[in-house]
Amino acid sequence: MLAVFKEMDADVNLYAIIFGESIFNDAIGIVMYETVLKIGTNDMTFSEELLASIAEFFIIFTGSIVIGAIAALFISWVLKR
Repeated sequence: MLAVFKEMDADVNLYAIIFGESIFNDAIGIVMYETVLKIGTNDMTFSEELLASIAEFFIIFTGSIVIGAIAALFISWVLKR
């Protein structure tokens, strides 16, 4: 889909929205896969596993934002020099 947008010279904002949504879906897919693998492997109740999964999602989400922001700041600093 993104290749088609690029080939058609689609609006930059539309491309950015679709790109961000696809990255977000990939991240959710990774967290869900890891969560399903871990379910039932320990002595946690369902609610404890659910809370642990939600916490893991937010940890990964926050870490990804921090890593992306640091990388963006570093790259912009390098390109400015």
